[in-house]
Amino acid sequence: MKLMNKVDKVLGIISMLLFAALLSVVVIQILSRYFPIEFTWTEELSRYLFVYSMVTAAPVALRKNEFITVDMIITALPTLKAQRIYESVVSVGIAVFSVFLFIYGIQFTGLGLDFYAPTLGITMVYVYSAIPILALLLFIYSIVYIIDRYRGIEQRNEVDDI
Repeated sequence: MKLMNKVDKVLGIISMLLFAALLSVVVIQILSRYFPIEFTWTEELSRYLFVYSMVTAAPVALRKNEFITVDMIITALPTLKAQRIYESVVSVGIAVFSVFLFIYGIQFTGLGLDFYAPTLGITMVYVYSAIPILALLLFIYSIVYIIDRYRGIEQRNEVDDI
């Protein structure tokens, strides 16, 4: 799982870079309100940067168990083994959902060949491809999450891990 730790770091760095770019674009957008220069592309680019920053951050959050959960069920389970089985069932559900999301995401991405972003002028394939990329990463990370749980590896929830 050392490989996955390296992938976590790479995805974390990419997510931070995308979020920093998002912040920069939003600052440009705000500043352009007070100057005669108009940047029409900032709103559209900020949306796409936000989507891709979530695509790279969500799988890492899944592995580190940082999503909001309702823990009434899991704390009511009597043993640690039962809790791990419950968490694994949830992860299998995520993996199954990811397979469907990947299949339909590929089909949806194909629709983007004929469309272009209005202000950026890029083909929408780049934007729509976020869906199958997210699905693939969530599938991989849900399997890794199950393996980590059965091996007894608990991921740390510290911000400075990345």
